[in-house]
Amino acid sequence: MESKSENGTSAATTEIQTLVRDGQEFTEVKEGLARILVPFSAKDIEDKKPNDIEEQQRVFYNPIQQFNRDLTVLAIKAYHEDVLAKRKPFNTERVAKRKREKLDAGGGRPNKLGKANETTNTTTSTIDTIENNETQENGADIPGEEKRDNLPSPPRFTILDALSATGLRALRYAQELPFVTSVTANDLSPTAVEAIKRNAVHNGVESKVNATAGDARAHMYSLLTQTVSDEEVKNRRQNKKGPPKPSNNKYNVIDLDPYGTAAPFFDAALNAVRDDGGLLCVTCTDSAVFASNGYPEKAFALYGGIPVKGFWSHEAALRLVIHSLASTAARYGLAIEPLLSLSIDYYVRIFVKVRKSPAQVKFLAGRTMIVYNCDEGCGAWETQFLVRNKKAPNKSGKGMFYKHGLALAPTADRHCKECGSKMHLAGPMYGGPLHSHDFIKKILEDLPNISDDIYGTKPRIEGMLETALEEFIPPPEDEKESCKDDELAAIDPYPFYFHPASLAGKLHCVCPDEDSFRGALRHLGYKVTRSHGKAGSLKTNAPWSVIWHIMREWVRQKAPVKLDKYAKHSAGYTLMRLGQKKDEDHDNNEAPKDEERKAIDKLEVVFDKRLGRDTSKQGLIRYQTNPKDNWGNSLSSIKLEEVISISRLSGENSGLYDVLSLKEAIGEQGPSSKLFRTQTADLPQSFLNDLPNEELPEYLQSGPSRHVYVIVSTGSGTGRALNFYNSALRPLLESRGVHALESSASAADRSKPNTYNLIVTQDADTIRDFGRELGRANKGAVQHTVILLSGDGGVTDLLNGKAPADLGGPVNLPLIAVLPLGTGNALFSSLHKPVSPPNGSSAPSSLVQSLRTLLRGTAAPLPSFEVTLTRGARIVSDAKDPGGVPETETTCLRLYGAIVASYGFHSQLVWESDTPEYRKYGDKRFGMVAEQLLKESHAYHATVEYLREGEPQVGKLGRDRHAYILATMVSNLEKTFTISPSSKPLDGKLRLVHFGPVSGEKTMEIMMQAYDGGKHVNMRWTGEDGKEGKVGYDELVMVHVVMLEEDARWRKVCVDGTIVEVPQGGSVTVATDKQH
Repeated sequence: MESKSENGTSAATTEIQTLVRDGQEFTEVKEGLARILVPFSAKDIEDKKPNDIEEQQRVFYNPIQQFNRDLTVLAIKAYHEDVLAKRKPFNTERVAKRKREKLDAGGGRPNKLGKANETTNTTTSTIDTIENNETQENGADIPGEEKRDNLPSPPRFTILDALSATGLRALRYAQELPFVTSVTANDLSPTAVEAIKRNAVHNGVESKVNATAGDARAHMYSLLTQTVSDEEVKNRRQNKKGPPKPSNNKYNVIDLDPYGTAAPFFDAALNAVRDDGGLLCVTCTDSAVFASNGYPEKAFALYGGIPVKGFWSHEAALRLVIHSLASTAARYGLAIEPLLSLSIDYYVRIFVKVRKSPAQVKFLAGRTMIVYNCDEGCGAWETQFLVRNKKAPNKSGKGMFYKHGLALAPTADRHCKECGSKMHLAGPMYGGPLHSHDFIKKILEDLPNISDDIYGTKPRIEGMLETALEEFIPPPEDEKESCKDDELAAIDPYPFYFHPASLAGKLHCVCPDEDSFRGALRHLGYKVTRSHGKAGSLKTNAPWSVIWHIMREWVRQKAPVKLDKYAKHSAGYTLMRLGQKKDEDHDNNEAPKDEERKAIDKLEVVFDKRLGRDTSKQGLIRYQTNPKDNWGNSLSSIKLEEVISISRLSGENSGLYDVLSLKEAIGEQGPSSKLFRTQTADLPQSFLNDLPNEELPEYLQSGPSRHVYVIVSTGSGTGRALNFYNSALRPLLESRGVHALESSASAADRSKPNTYNLIVTQDADTIRDFGRELGRANKGAVQHTVILLSGDGGVTDLLNGKAPADLGGPVNLPLIAVLPLGTGNALFSSLHKPVSPPNGSSAPSSLVQSLRTLLRGTAAPLPSFEVTLTRGARIVSDAKDPGGVPETETTCLRLYGAIVASYGFHSQLVWESDTPEYRKYGDKRFGMVAEQLLKESHAYHATVEYLREGEPQVGKLGRDRHAYILATMVSNLEKTFTISPSSKPLDGKLRLVHFGPVSGEKTMEIMMQAYDGGKHVNMRWTGEDGKEGKVGYDELVMVHVVMLEEDARWRKVCVDGTIVEVPQGGSVTVATDKQH
């Protein structure tokens, strides 16, 4: 069985074949040219599925790390070619120099032919000797190496796999790199060492692979003590004084690939790798430490710096690890040169060249920076280097040299100059280039020559390296004369990256597409490229002031936002330049800043998509797209409950399944969701039973006869709708070839195939106004599909925006698909009842359910009810405080609903919790307000009449004081709050739940029974007055309530979340609506 993901990786194969070694059964796992033996019992084969076998193998073999191993083999190969290329001219020069010295020693004038011949022979012998000595020097004392046919041994090239585990890396190095003479595979575990030896014999490389047991640090430090001891003996024998010369028993390459951090091994590794350009390969997997802000104290202890909080934390993580390496090396006069630094999945992989150079070490402080980060505001950053490496003319005036001086005091304010939020400190971290472009090009040049079968992750390697190569933005031109040390002083003037979606989130607007954003930057003369760190990221040499100017223009030109969406003194409020002082009110000290702002505000921003088109190499797999808990490639790590759809691919990917899944998490900023895509050749039957979705459903196919709309309600729930659209719905639709139209699209554009109209709400009336316009236009043959990212209120607003009756003619009611992003999501919860999931899986989340329904749902009529109100009733919004003056009032005589119409405790709870202060708490706000209402336990003064279906006369409740009156057409008001257990999805029945005045404790008891599957129905009790009370539950066609309260606070009616204030003595009538 084999699975393949979009990142180009292939899972381990598992044709189940058993081998016997030393009386024990093994299965064989192949990767590259290496094969490792995994303990396995043949008797288990019949009882285990292939997925279970892969899980057992993963204990010994981690397939996701194949990318790391493939890349490392190719990197070492490129490194060796570079070493050879530089060594050949160096050796040639040495030979020529020795030849000249020999000739000069003989005066350069041989007197006789014989003497000349002797000299010639001597010279020839010297050349041979030099080359042979060079060979012997580099190849002496190689374990298991013998000279054949009296030929010299190959040049010595040794590798240390310091934390080898099964020895897979060492086996691959020994077999795939022919120039390697010896590989030491070390591990602390004796069991692992035995496995290494067994695998070496199994691969036939036991002469090259030397397995050692012990602490990797002790092994590496032992080389240092051995070097000093050997050289002291050698110097004494030759009667030489001075420090010992470097020995060649150090490793050419050391690979550190631990589980977790590699920091404890840095010091020993830097002392054990050759200091004339040796290669150090480092993996760190503790991203929770170096790429988050959760453990700053631990990050400092391990890496000597503080990580950043923000979208770009993974590049900062790379720079933290390199800083730790560089500062450790500097203590020994060693300098490092990063050749390739990559943030991959959940870890970082770094390749650095190590060289003895005290002169180069002097530049390190000037290439080390601290970062000021506006992590709680707009996300901007500023950097400052610890020391200034300043170029100056030398005394003769004929050249330049570098001086190292103190840096200025903090160059950034405590508050962000873009949005005014607090800045936080990060670092110190490395501030130089992350990659050597020549090194990356060398690997890329070799890729066409390697086998796809051996290097299964070749497509992803190409994509990531091409992306890393494109990251480079040329620094500003140096006006001073060039100097030989310019390369040593080089810094990265434009570190870090950002994502347009992060910027859009601060301004509460739709995210600009990449082409438009790139086009705007390029039109202003700036460079822009992507980063390998994260998909969708951008790097630019534009300052933050220009970036935010572009975003302001995006809001103004393309994605208008109502200004009252910005809370005063928030980052968005400041970025939009709201509440600015007038020119005459500015301090003189602010004049320069004001002039700079004015200059930037005058810049013309053009969102030129053509100019912003991606001109880089197309069709590359640049980013990991396979989101699994353990980041493996086997299908067993994909959760069934996260899968949205499965379809078969065609063309060159024929035979593969395309799996879309939704990953949800809860972070510091609240819940988040992201769509992921995986391609695989094999799927369990449980995946194929219900989820395949081959074609785009007809109701999502736009054209002359159908228009498709996506409405993002920014005010629903906790404000997640816009982020969900950008991270999940938009990429889902794009994966099916459906794209958003420009906001300025004409009516003709709406009829284009594979498009949709995006509407982002600007205020509480946006959806209702849209529904009204849709109602007026919804005549004839055109159908409409509306995808609502909202709560129940969005559905109600569409219901109340139907076409006015006086227009006449048939009306095509829109097809509504709800993605539950409100607070209670009563309609969605009632339509999607939980079902028992397959064995071993959990129930899908509401959002996964909604996306599944969007792609393969069935349309059905939505029952509704009509609410008629007394003249003088008015819609109110934003309860500032109980009994306070409402912000908004709208006269209302008729409303339509599909969920609930209530008076009493429920309506009061919805009303008084509907404030900006409470809404940020989501559904928890109800409990906060309920606590106060339960203390008051108000008895609502009203009369209630009702009519049952088929009965001629109106009935009346036998009391005029009430605690709870609620008419509903759904079963659940929240996912687990079953208010009407008899209600079935879309049954069109109106049911009334009611009970009289009770204490707060009794009300709470009744509500808790509703949370327990609707057990509140027909509850009975005896009150303090000795009278029997119960929860009434009746199926009706009409309810009529007359409100007798004097205080306006207690005269609020809730219709699907809309609050209506009724005048004293006024009434509200709720009746089933057969025509709406």
